[in-house]
Amino acid sequence: FGIREVRFYRISSSSMEPSLLVEDRIVAMKPESLGRGDIVVLRDPEGGRDRLTKRIVGMPGERVETKNRTVRINGESIEEPYVKEGPLYRMKVEVPEGEYLVLGDNRNESEDGSTWGPVPRAMITGRVFCRYWPWKRFRLF
Repeated sequence: FGIREVRFYRISSSSMEPSLLVEDRIVAMKPESLGRGDIVVLRDPEGGRDRLTKRIVGMPGERVETKNRTVRINGESIEEPYVKEGPLYRMKVEVPEGEYLVLGDNRNESEDGSTWGPVPRAMITGRVFCRYWPWKRFRLF
């Protein structure tokens, strides 16, 4: 069991509502592997200084499309019980090898992969392990 990099973050936007709320505190660990549905912390693809928190939706090599307020992977709709509401926008993207498509759970109020496309694996700096504050909403992810 090796030592992993652990970081603490404060949520500063509503892009991950209802899963994470503004002012929630989370713990993220340097990821060894990533999967669809993981909540991750990443560097801002547009060069900002803040770290962003999003959910992995598209994996390397997949075709992702939004249609009729749902996300489809390689033509099949996926269940997403964590989203605030289905996407009102249309998007169609092929995720290159070594990259991931990340979206906010608040799909229609999130600047995310629907705007800037897939991100390279190297931009993802952590996988969210838990929400520790507020204590009454403690949760492991």
